[in-house]
Amino acid sequence: MTKSPDDKRRIAAASAGVDDVEIKVTVSERKERAAEKAFKLDPEAGQQRSIFFFDTHELDLFGKGVMLRARKVKGDNDDSTVKIRPVDPSKIRGKWRGQDGFKIEADGVGESMIRSASLTVEQRRNEIDEVAQGKRSIGKLFSSDQETFLSEVSPASLDLTALAVLGPVQALRWKFKNPGLPFEITAENWRLPDKRDLLEVSIKVPGAQAEAASAAFTAFLTALDLKPEGGQQTKTRVVLEFFAKRKR
Repeated sequence: MTKSPDDKRRIAAASAGVDDVEIKVTVSERKERAAEKAFKLDPEAGQQRSIFFFDTHELDLFGKGVMLRARKVKGDNDDSTVKIRPVDPSKIRGKWRGQDGFKIEADGVGESMIRSASLTVEQRRNEIDEVAQGKRSIGKLFSSDQETFLSEVSPASLDLTALAVLGPVQALRWKFKNPGLPFEITAENWRLPDKRDLLEVSIKVPGAQAEAASAAFTAFLTALDLKPEGGQQTKTRVVLEFFAKRKR
């Protein structure tokens, strides 16, 4: 599929100043089984994760482009992340770029491609559970560097005491190669408590390769009858809205 001049300009603008571009496609529910079969997604082989978000019942932070997240990862380190979008990379101080856990990337979902910046820090085992159980405050999951980063880059005011724990959503994650595509593929399945599954497939490439990679990924999925459909939403938005509604 040939990209239009407008698409090419949009991709070029969004990839300026970023480390990587992540191109994401949410597979429609009616095609999830076909995707799982095509990619040989074995639940026993997927990395298990429990993902928590922190926001108000009205999702005030998300509405201002801020996402606070913590992940429990089986077989790897737990972590917490502050993510802000959209951002202008030229306005972010150079001190952050050299810091462990920091990255600037562009997220491409459907026709949207937005630059984001995030800072992730490791958490000790059981710390996330203690916050979810109300034994520790949410603020304990985020470092002073993360709070400083948020205050510098986002206009959103942050009152950690006003936030609720949203989640967890249980996830399985796979990374694999396919002979039909020259990029590593990530597949992630999130299961909501109402038994809905959200399956997202993505590739991550350097900014300079974004235009070609986007076209190749679309062609690859189309060949598998998994062509991206209109109305693409990020799995994060769907999950946040689900848990926030339950809190209300």
